[in-house]
Amino acid sequence: MRAPPITRPLLFVLGSLVALWPALALAHPGDLRTVPNDMTDAEVPWLQWDFHPSILIGILIFSALYTLGITVWRKKYALADKVEPRYPLCFYSAMILQWWALDGPLHYLSDERSFLAHMVQHLLLQTIWAPLLILGIPGWLLRPLVRWTAVQRLGRWMTRPRNAAIIFHGMVYGWHLPTMYDLALRHHPVHIAEHLLFMSTAVIFWWPLFSPIEEVPRARHGVQAVYLLLNLAPMKLLGLIIAVSNTLIYNFYATQPRVWGLTALGDQRLGGLVMWVLGGLPLWAALAWVWVRWRKEGTPRFGETGIPALDRKLAAQRPVVAPQNG
Repeated sequence: MRAPPITRPLLFVLGSLVALWPALALAHPGDLRTVPNDMTDAEVPWLQWDFHPSILIGILIFSALYTLGITVWRKKYALADKVEPRYPLCFYSAMILQWWALDGPLHYLSDERSFLAHMVQHLLLQTIWAPLLILGIPGWLLRPLVRWTAVQRLGRWMTRPRNAAIIFHGMVYGWHLPTMYDLALRHHPVHIAEHLLFMSTAVIFWWPLFSPIEEVPRARHGVQAVYLLLNLAPMKLLGLIIAVSNTLIYNFYATQPRVWGLTALGDQRLGGLVMWVLGGLPLWAALAWVWVRWRKEGTPRFGETGIPALDRKLAAQRPVVAPQNG
């Protein structure tokens, strides 16, 4: 299928961003700040902002691309008559949250001082940022990018609830292996790659719940409810393992100055506790949202998706069975 005109500027900007990102990452080696030998742990500065060119430029590019999409391109290509205020509100909130989480004091702490801060940062990106991003993109803005059959098939395969959960939790558990975790903290380009993978797989994880397009649709309400309930366990299990450990799993923090009077082991246990207890709260909130929508919209009939436009399309593709005489 021939690409619609709007996809050309979209693909050009996205391709440029992908090509530019490695250079920006390498330009910021992320070496640890030097702390004077006579400075006590209590005197170590922590309330400070980092500046990562790759983060700021990436956010500005995506924000500019989005702004063009909902203003100039929307009118030029007749994508929609208007933009509902909830879309830009959610999108720009996601961008602000991303900037604060990846350039603010939380990032400095998570990079160099505190496992607890690192887990809070990851949870913000995976359970708050990702849903906000999806909820901030109207379906008509994404639709030109999924008109290719191959893109639709890949999107549907990745966002099937089972596949989405495997991709997301596989990435989370893989990066929490001590070797991978230490590698990411000691080499900033690797850390950038880790965050990009966390964020992209988090979008895949939340897609079956919040998809704005019928081409890569949401799951049914019942499937969504089961999906959320089953995915509570992996998050809580990882947090529990870390919280009850009597040994330091991530030795990187053993050699770094401490903050808030926490030992490295105490900091690790608090981080695990946050994952165990607080990490599931967004999923419970999403479950409540699914329940309300389910009660309001009801259960689709067998063979339907619950998305009217997609149901009409599928119905048109079904073979017509001629009635049998007799």
